[in-house]
Amino acid sequence: MHFTVERRKLRVENHKITWVSGWASDISIWKGRILKFFPKYSHSFIDYCDLISGNSPDDFWDKNPKSLKAGIVVGWSMGTLALLRNLYKKPKEQKWILVCPIADFCAPGCWPCAAVKSTTLTAFFALMCDVSEKDRAECLENALRYSTKQLETGLVYLMRKKADFADISEPPDIKLIFGGQDRVVPLAQKRVFTPLLSKKKLQVGVAVHKDLGHWLPDYFPKLPLI
Repeated sequence: MHFTVERRKLRVENHKITWVSGWASDISIWKGRILKFFPKYSHSFIDYCDLISGNSPDDFWDKNPKSLKAGIVVGWSMGTLALLRNLYKKPKEQKWILVCPIADFCAPGCWPCAAVKSTTLTAFFALMCDVSEKDRAECLENALRYSTKQLETGLVYLMRKKADFADISEPPDIKLIFGGQDRVVPLAQKRVFTPLLSKKKLQVGVAVHKDLGHWLPDYFPKLPLI
């Protein structure tokens, strides 16, 4: 408990943003676009490889100490699950924006475990039907640099782990942003969050952009960074 209290008192740097990637992704490949939209901030990136290094993505907070100092943390897809499982370590002053957030990846209406086990990179990126062929090819090329073992580690994590709000006693400064056309993290995830939050009587910001899918760059102009 003392360890958690110490972290909550950490002084964050409001001009810094940490971006936490999802499964088989590296948000830094969009650094040029990010700088265009958010030129006043200093940016750091947590690659998928960084996310799964060590024993588990559950060790995220301790493996990525730079994220402790950022005033804003933006997580995407699988990165949101790793963040939420470390929510009790979040500094009180830090703002989290979770895009395509995951509470239980294999909840009813989402991905059956059998589908997760059989997925391939090509099939996964094909679900991003709103993405240009050039952008999809860039993401796939990046994803191919991860080993089969690294990709499997993330899929097993998605199948087995769930968001946990048990240790939270006060409203955290987080925003959940869903895409109405998202075929990777469908809106059924929003329904999963509802009982988890209501059980703890937590009020968090929730937004649904009906016209957006899973493609993170489409969310850049809609992120509530102020």
